[in-house]
Amino acid sequence: MKILVTGHRGFVGSVVFSLLRRNGLDVTGFDIGDKLVPEKYSYIVHLAARTLIRKSIELPFHYYEDNLHLSMRFIEMARLDGSDIIFPTSGSVAEATNPYSLSKKQTVEWISLYRKLYGIRAHVLKFYNVYGPASRKGAVYLFIKAALKSEPVTVYGDGNHVRDFIHVDDVARGILEIIEGKHPPGDYEMGTGEGTSVNDLLSIVEEIAGKRLEVLRKDYVVDEAESLVASRPMLKNTKPLKKGVAEIYEELSHLDPKLLP
Repeated sequence: MKILVTGHRGFVGSVVFSLLRRNGLDVTGFDIGDKLVPEKYSYIVHLAARTLIRKSIELPFHYYEDNLHLSMRFIEMARLDGSDIIFPTSGSVAEATNPYSLSKKQTVEWISLYRKLYGIRAHVLKFYNVYGPASRKGAVYLFIKAALKSEPVTVYGDGNHVRDFIHVDDVARGILEIIEGKHPPGDYEMGTGEGTSVNDLLSIVEEIAGKRLEVLRKDYVVDEAESLVASRPMLKNTKPLKKGVAEIYEELSHLDPKLLP
């Protein structure tokens, strides 16, 4: 069984790629800009994408080209080769407000059409807020970085908006379980089912760091949902947020703060 992981040098993709390799699977990696060698795969784990919402507003065509257009390439490959495709969408696609979320929403619509017309086997995974030690974006990292560098932290809105934070190791485990045949094709929520407000996340980081952080509050740059939490998460026994944040804080605390972008 051969497996293709796109985005294998990225935050989530690198963890997935490494976990599959450690489990003895035959895995090939591909990233945006690479030349794809024609080969048939049993599974295509398509994680390659541009992911910054604010950047997508500045570069809409790039997000079309590297997200929707690239995704269509792998959806078509799955149709022609009979591959299973695993694709991550976002918790924010219900009402697309930016080129990033629109590209995700439209890719899911194409997958749905290919399911109906051609019977492709697809796992659509709705990712919530994925965090982990290698991430250099997102609230968990930004709050920890602010604590380590004794810098102010920016909170958009009033901080009461609730998110579902899931550790990248759990996401990778879920994808491995799919490849092992533990979850049939379908739509799944890749979250914990537990919501945490941004203000509560800030309090967790302050408790672990043992210090209060100066907070700069700004208006939303784009519209944000008040609550994005998995209602029927695929995974059980996910890592508790406080434990995950503490592990990342400990790991990053050993780095020179100047190396934290």
